[in-house]
Amino acid sequence: MQETARPFWEATGDTDALQQFLKDHGCDGVEAMVVTMRLLNTDLAEAQRAFFAAPCRDAERRFHDHALGLLEEAAGTDD
Repeated sequence: MQETARPFWEATGDTDALQQFLKDHGCDGVEAMVVTMRLLNTDLAEAQRAFFAAPCRDAERRFHDHALGLLEEAAGTDD
């Protein structure tokens, strides 16, 4: 997927458009994160910011935020 997306990324340089391209081509989750990290030549944290900030990744962002909230709640009950 990385090589399929590379020309698109090089032509646009737009992380939101890249995420839409990946999503449209069935590239989601961890695979999309790795492809993003490699195309942007960046670390995981920056790739996550690009992934979760994209409008087309709203469902993933909401799931992520909900899961983290549950983990925080669970951690708080063990005090």
